[in-house]
This record gives sequence, C-alpha cells and structure tokens, in this order.
Amino acid sequence: MSLSFSSLRFLGLVGALASGLMFSQLYCRPAFAGNVAEPSATEPSHRQAKAEAASTTAAKPVAVVPPSSKVVSTGSGKTGQEAAPAKQKTTASDKDTASKPQADAIKKRRQSLTFQSLAQMNELLESDMPSLALSLLETEQKKRPQFSPDWYAFEYKRIMLMSALEQWQAIIERTTWLFNTAQPGRQITPKIRLWFETQQAMARLQLKQTDRALIQLQQLIWQSANSKRSPRLLPLWRQLLIRAYLQKHYDDDARRALLKYSQDYPGSDGNIDWLLLQAQVFMRTGRPEMAVSLLENVEADDAQALMWLARLQAHPDEAEAIYRRMREKLDGQLLSRGARWVYAYVAWQAAVVRHDLPAQISNLEDLLSLRLDFDPLGDTYRVNADMLWALYNRLGKSVANEYTLLFGSEEQWRRLNKKLLKSSPEQALALNAALALHVNDRKLLAELHGIIAGLLLQRRNGLELIHKLYLHSSKIDDIRVLPEELRYKLVDYAISRADYEAAVRVMHSLEEPPEGKTLFDWRMRKARLLILQGEYAQSEKLIRKTFAEKKTINLDELDRFIQVVFDFQTVQQHQRALRLFDLISMQGLDAKLRRELYFWKAESYTALKQHDYAAMYYLKSANALPGEEYDLWAQSARFKAAQALMQAGIYVDAERVLQELLKVTTSESRKVLIGQMLQKIQLLKTVTNEQ
Repeated sequence: MSLSFSSLRFLGLVGALASGLMFSQLYCRPAFAGNVAEPSATEPSHRQAKAEAASTTAAKPVAVVPPSSKVVSTGSGKTGQEAAPAKQKTTASDKDTASKPQADAIKKRRQSLTFQSLAQMNELLESDMPSLALSLLETEQKKRPQFSPDWYAFEYKRIMLMSALEQWQAIIERTTWLFNTAQPGRQITPKIRLWFETQQAMARLQLKQTDRALIQLQQLIWQSANSKRSPRLLPLWRQLLIRAYLQKHYDDDARRALLKYSQDYPGSDGNIDWLLLQAQVFMRTGRPEMAVSLLENVEADDAQALMWLARLQAHPDEAEAIYRRMREKLDGQLLSRGARWVYAYVAWQAAVVRHDLPAQISNLEDLLSLRLDFDPLGDTYRVNADMLWALYNRLGKSVANEYTLLFGSEEQWRRLNKKLLKSSPEQALALNAALALHVNDRKLLAELHGIIAGLLLQRRNGLELIHKLYLHSSKIDDIRVLPEELRYKLVDYAISRADYEAAVRVMHSLEEPPEGKTLFDWRMRKARLLILQGEYAQSEKLIRKTFAEKKTINLDELDRFIQVVFDFQTVQQHQRALRLFDLISMQGLDAKLRRELYFWKAESYTALKQHDYAAMYYLKSANALPGEEYDLWAQSARFKAAQALMQAGIYVDAERVLQELLKVTTSESRKVLIGQMLQKIQLLKTVTNEQ
C-alpha cells in the first residue's frame, strides 16, 4: 500500500530537508536540560527508515561533558589547580558547587546507558531485525522517566521502527496516546508535538485515511505559529499536502500547491521522491514534457519508467519505438523483479496506445505473474486480474468474430477450439476465456476453465497467474470450476505465498483429500491453516470432529496431530492445546512418546502459570521411561519440575528434586546452577518462615 513510486522509497520526500531538528531545540523549559536530539522530520521510507532508525544522530542524546577543574594563575607565575581559600566557612553555595561535578557525572553515565541501548537496537536494525529491536525498546524505555528527554529519544526510535515495519495504525494509536497523556507545556512542548503530528499524518496517508490527513495537514500549516515550529517542517507539510491532493484526485489543487511551493522554495530539493511526486503532478495535469525533463537524468528504474510513461503521454506516435525499447530491456536481461515490473508496465501501456491486444495480454500476464507484494510505481499504476480477464474477453470476441463463431453453438466452438489449440494457443486461451465469461452451464464452464488453466500452466509462472485470476478476481464466483487436481496444487501454492485465506477457501471446495492422502491428514492440514488465520475455535472443532469419527490413529497420524497442537502452543492457545492433548489416551503408547507428551503438557501448564500441574507433568515425563529416569531428557524435565515447584511455593519438594539431580549430574556448569537454586530456596524458605 505504498504511496510513492518505489517500495524502497515510499515516503522519502525530503531526505535532507528536515534532518537537523533537535529535541533540545524543541524543549523550552529549563527542567529538560539533558539535550536530546530530535530525528529528521522526513517521511520514513523503506530505503531510509531502517538506516535512519539505526544511524541517525537525531535519535541519540547529546552527552554532557562534566566541567574540568579550573586552571588559574598562582602567585609565583605558575599555573596550578585552584584551591579553596584557607579557613573560609563552607556555605550552601559551596556545597552545591562541590556536588555539581558529581551530578554531571551521574547525568553522563545515564546518557551513556541511553547511547548503549540505542546502539544495540541499531545493530539489530543493521541485521534486519526491527521487530526484535522494537521489543527491546519497550523494555529499555520503561527504565526512563516518562516524558524525559531520554524517554523521548526512545519514543522517536519507536516511531521509526514502526515505520520500518509498516505499522501505520500502531503509529496513529501511539501518537494519539501521547497527545492525550502528556501535559501540554510540561511534558510535551509544541515543537515536539508537531513532530509527532507529522508522523501521524504520514501514517494516515499510508492507510489511505486521506480526508483526515488533509485536515490534519491543513491545521498544521495554517494554525501552528512560526515561533513554535521548526522552519524545516513547513516545506514537508506542503509536500505531504500535495501527495494528499493526488490521493484524492484533486489534480488541479495539487498543481496549484506545487506551483506555489516552487515559487516559495525554488530549487529547494533534489530528493528523488520529491522529483517523482512533481512528475506525477505534471502528468496528471497535462504537462508530461515537464515530467520528462525532470526525470530524464535520474537513473533509478522507477524514475526511468515514469519518464518513459510521460514521454508516451507526450508523444503517443512514439509508442512503437518505446515498446521496442522496453522489450529490449526485458528480454534476456538480468533485472530485479521491481525493475522488471516497471518496464513491463511501460511496455503494456505502449501496447495499449498501439491497440495491440496480444501484446497487451502478454505484458499484463508478465506483470501479474511477478510475485510482488508492493506497487513499484504507486497506487496510480496498479494492475489486477480483472484487467486481464477483460483483455481475454476482448481478444476472444475478436477471434470469435473472425471465425464467425456464435457463442451458443457448442459444436462450432469445439471444432474451432481444437484447431486453435494446435495453431494459436494464445487465441485459444482468449476464446475460451471469453466464452467462460458468457455462459452459465456448469458442466461447460468446468470444461472451459480446465482448458484455460491447462494453457496458463504452460506459461513460465502459470501457477501464479492462476492464483491471481481465480483467487483474486471478481470474475470467478466459484473456485470449483477448476479441476480438483489443480485445486490441490493451488492449496499448496497459496500456502507457499502465505495467502492462507485463499488456501482455506480452496480447501473448503474440496470434499475429499488428494490422492495419496487420508482424510485425517487432510483435516489436520486444514486445522493448521485455520490456526494461521486466527480461527482457533474452528480449528479445534474440526479436530474434535475428526477424533469423534476416528476412534484410533496410527503413529504417523499422531505425529501430524501433535504438530497442530504445537501450533496452538505457538500462538499461546494453551488451554486449547491441553484439551486436545487430552484426546489422546496414554495407555498403549510407547513410553518414549508418552514422556514427550507429558513434557509438552507441562509446558502449557507453565505458560498458564499453573505451576503445580506443570511440576507434576514434568516429573511424569522424567519417570515415564523405565531405566532412563536420569538420562539427559529426564534431568532436563526434573530441573524444570524444580523450577515449577519453586514458582508454586512448594520449596521442600523443589529442594528434594534438586538434591537428587545434584547426585547424578556430571555437568559442572549444571552443578553450579543447581547449587545457586538451592541457595535461593533456602533464602525463600527463611523469608516464608519469618512471615
């Protein structure tokens, strides 16, 4: 849902425009003396957000150097350390002066800790782990006094991490919480608030909450006093306003706003995203030549593609040459998927101008078969499966007219289809697609879609095309028009694309499991998919239904069932996991398998903080295998049982388990750990007895 012309630069409008805003500049009260630098007010971008969050000095507090001892001239002309006058009474002022270096040293240590914490998060960002960095930030920020300069340093980092993770709604909620909680003038100054409001407006634009973003930006521009805002914010707001106008298709408003901006800030910004935004305004307001001039020397693929689109708009007579140039870039060239997409889009548009239906279809097929989860050229240049169905329909009707085929004549269609499958598969595909869009007979529909799917599978990324055409199009009401064998493949493919909703939808259309799979296996797979969708109750219901119909299961089936229960544990559905574990009778199970099941039940009880039950099942696990009561598995289970007993306050039994472990363990490090736990138990017992 990117706004800009590249998934890597979706909101990087003003890179250097607002890179120097400091929190120390925003604070106006003397109480906030620990200078904390504010981040750039630039929009977070895929290409910049992680790097900005990781490296910008704006997120770091400025260390305060403690004052050095003052150097003065001595009576002998030598320099030396200044000494207090002899026999002079110490005053309160002197005490304050004496304590100042100590206070400064404490402040410096605190700031150093902040530096270290932020540096650790930067390392995680550089390792492409923003989610872990955000988790650590939660812990570190709580150690700082709320609304202090250090706290705001972490709050800025939080917003940048959320931007990198595209958590736009979370940004809106967090900033709203800040505005509602912090006391104006005391805990949040007007300048700090303006920065966070700017981030909120950007998030609203990302979520297409354009009306609210427009109101917010207009208020920021017209109602914030010059003295209360950084001079670098106003140009940013005006750029965002232009983007909002484009989202609302207020093209003339965008043109006027851009003209006024250019007059007020001539030659102010060469940032590529700002250039792309200007080019889009020019193209949408009938000035494509200006877009060409603006972008022709920008080397980025998205900028070059937009330049060629502008040139095509300005000179439609050059469509043939532009098409050939794009195909030269695409055919046999090693390109990223994003680059391949943008140049295929230009080729498609050139084919549209040329009225070349086969070329339009082939290029649109290329666009849809590229597995991209973002819009490389932004919202204005999106494609979808309905567009391809429409092209198939147009070409199919043209083929039918050429051969004087009436859609109601099934026999005539069969003869023509047989001929075209041999001589022109592309025409056969379009003909069958057009017919499928105009008939209602279910048997004939299934035959037509079987032919269509068979031809599509011959394409390089045919399964992706089928995935788009049949699972993400308004033209297909019932997926059962596809052959069962293909639907089974689509389930696997949708899962591989993490398109779980589509996978479940296809599975619902299949009453029987695929060849080589049992009904039990099929249902367990469906249960796992339901968990991935968050449909926990439905998943549990399906499993219970399966067990009600099947009184016994083999070991392979048990393994598949346990995997589903593990999934429930992973998503913290421990009560459901325990209920499902209880469906398995422990009698007759292999002892080794029994002790594993006991152990995993104990894990769920631990997560539920039912520590007494957890201890019981850990001990069951330890004792389940005769003759192996103290092997490594059993030792681990006993150790966890001791921990659970401690948590439950059952110190005597915990002590007994640990002492038994101490006798059998050969690991020195584990002996040390057990000894530490025994000491802790003694301390806890003492405290309990005193109470």
